[in-house]
Parts: sequence; structure tokens; C-alpha cells
Amino acid sequence: MRRARLRAWLALLTLAFVPIPPAALARAAATAPSAPTARVAPTAWRFDAARSSAEFVVRLRLRMRAQGRIGQVAGELVGDPAHGWSVSVDADGRGLKVAGPRWMERSTRSDEFLAVDSHPDIRFRSERFSDRLLHAGGRVRGQLTLRGLTRPVSLRLLPSACAQPGRDCDLRVNGIISRTAFGMTAHPFSVKDDVELRLRVRLQARSP
Repeated sequence: MRRARLRAWLALLTLAFVPIPPAALARAAATAPSAPTARVAPTAWRFDAARSSAEFVVRLRLRMRAQGRIGQVAGELVGDPAHGWSVSVDADGRGLKVAGPRWMERSTRSDEFLAVDSHPDIRFRSERFSDRLLHAGGRVRGQLTLRGLTRPVSLRLLPSACAQPGRDCDLRVNGIISRTAFGMTAHPFSVKDDVELRLRVRLQARSP
């Protein structure tokens, strides 16, 4: 009886000191549950509405142009330098003011053109773009909603003149959109198809 117990004890000691093959260790590590990694919430910078604006320039073929401005624009810049940024812009077209004669403002605001009273919501939602583009400038693609229609557009973010774009200096975005793509088909022989869009944005304190 004692010999049987001794043999069993020696067998257990032998198993305890048998080296585990590296492949088995790798398999165990692969199947072991990994510790959850904490997700870092993206930074959100809101627009300073009083210091942000949108402009539209409609050019006539007789060397004239209608230039309109929306004085307050809302939105936010969301992301971080490592993963990139996205921007959303919201403007109320009813605040559009057009320089020049009154007939030019009425025509630009009318349903034949920007239709700001019928479709006041003007929105832009960008695709994600890099931190390098935020500083150096380049093409920002996204979806523009105008006159109740949403279309893909490509706008140009101008190079920044400061270390913290939008906070220490304005973000400036320019672009050309086709008015016919957004249903503005009236007066094709007197009004050019290209409508210039200009955005100027200043950011305020980050959201909590």
C-alpha cells in the first residue's frame, strides 16, 4: 500500500516538472480572453455661431453676380489628430442677405434659385479627413443638402495660417457646386451653372 502511494506521488512530481511545448503556450495565449481596452472619446469643438458664416455667389452671364451671406452658422468639428476629423455644418437659409438691388435678393431667395423660405435647412456632412489635411488644406468630400436635395460634393479646405486651425484662426472652405444638380434650372441663358460656396468657421471651447 505504501509502495503504491509512493509511485503515485512520484508520478505527480514528474508531471509537474514536464516542460509545456511552446506551441501549446501560444494556443493558450491566443484563446485567453483579452483585457478590454478603454475607448477614448473623440474631441468635439462647436462652431462659434457669431463668428462663423456662409456665402453664396451666383454669377450672371452679363458680368454681374449676386452675392449672399448667412451671418450665423452652427456645427461642430469632431475627432482627434490620430484618427482624423469630420465636420458638420448647419445653416438657416432664411437668414440669407444678398448685396445689391432688392430684385436680386428676391430672385436669389426665390424658389427658382436657393428657395431659402421653402427649404431653409442648409447642411453639410463631411467624410473623415486627416489631421494633416486640417492643417495643410485639401479636398474635403461629403454630402450637401440644399433646396431639400442632398448631393455629394467636394469642397476645398484652405491651408491654415495658425497652429490650431479653427481656434487661433478661421477655417476657410471654398467650393463650386452645380445649381442644376440642386434643381435650380431657371434662366439657363442668363445665369451660369456654377454657384460658389464659401464657409468661414471659428471654433469655441470644447464641449464637456
